[in-house]
Amino acid sequence: MGLRRIVGDFIRKRNPIDVEQMRIPIKKTPPGFKTLRIAHVSDTHLPRCDFSPREIAVAVEKQHPDVIFLTGDVMDGRSAFDGASIAVLIDLLIKIAPVYAVSGNHERKNPEYYPIWRTMLKLRGVHFMNDKVTRIKKDGMTFVIVGLRDISYALKEAPDLDFLNELKVAEDECYLLLHHRPKLWRTYYPKGAPIPEVVFSGHAHGGQIRLPLIKRGVIAPNQGLFPKYISGIYRYKDGSKEVISRGLASSTRPIRINNKPHIPLVELVAETSR
Repeated sequence: MGLRRIVGDFIRKRNPIDVEQMRIPIKKTPPGFKTLRIAHVSDTHLPRCDFSPREIAVAVEKQHPDVIFLTGDVMDGRSAFDGASIAVLIDLLIKIAPVYAVSGNHERKNPEYYPIWRTMLKLRGVHFMNDKVTRIKKDGMTFVIVGLRDISYALKEAPDLDFLNELKVAEDECYLLLHHRPKLWRTYYPKGAPIPEVVFSGHAHGGQIRLPLIKRGVIAPNQGLFPKYISGIYRYKDGSKEVISRGLASSTRPIRINNKPHIPLVELVAETSR
C-alpha cells in the first residue's frame, strides 16, 4: 500500500486533473437565460484510479456546476468491487449538485455487482437514467435529459429504445443525451426520434497514449488504433454535438501518457452569447 501511494502521488503531480472549460451555444433560449453548468465525470474505474473520491469531488466542486453527469464506468470490472469508494464519491458529489448517471461497459459486464451499484446510486439520491427521461429547468429554460444504458458491442445487442420513439421535445426545449460510448448511439438510434442537441460520453480514455503536438490518441476501446472520437467537442451534420471526456483512469496498461485525466466543465449558453 505504501508503494502504491508513492506511485499514485507521483502520477498525480505529473498528470493533474485537467478541468476543460467548454462553452456550447444552444438554440431558442428564453430571455433571462444565462447558463447551465455541467460537470462531466466519466470513467473513474474505482478503485483503479489515481485520484481518491475526495480529490475528484474537490475538482468538481471548484467549478460550481448546476448538475453533474456520470457517464459510466464508475466501477472497474477488472478489480474487486469497492463499494466504499463508490459510496464516498457519490455522497460527496450529491452534496455539490444533482447527479445524473448511466451505466458503462464495466458496470454492464458485472452482473453480480451491477444491482448493488445501481441501488447505491438510487439510495443516495442519484438520478439513475438508464433508458429514462427527465426534465429540469434553469433560468426559465427546460432541459430534457435522456440516458441510454450500455449494451454489448461485441454481441451486437439490439436495445429496446421504443421510449425514444414516444419522446416529445418541444421547440423551446434543449435535449441532452447521456451515453457511455462515443458515437455508438448513432448506430442504433431510432430514425424518427428527436435528435439530441448535446451528447455526453466517455469510454475512449483519450486514446490512452496521446502523440505530442497533433494530440492524436493511439488506441481506444471499440475504435482500435488512432481513434477519432476521444476528447473534446465533436459536431455532426444533423446539428448535434458530442462532448467526450477522456475520463479519470486508464482503460488498459500502460499508464496514460501525455493524456491528463479529464473533467469537461460544459457551459450551455444562449446562441447569441459567444
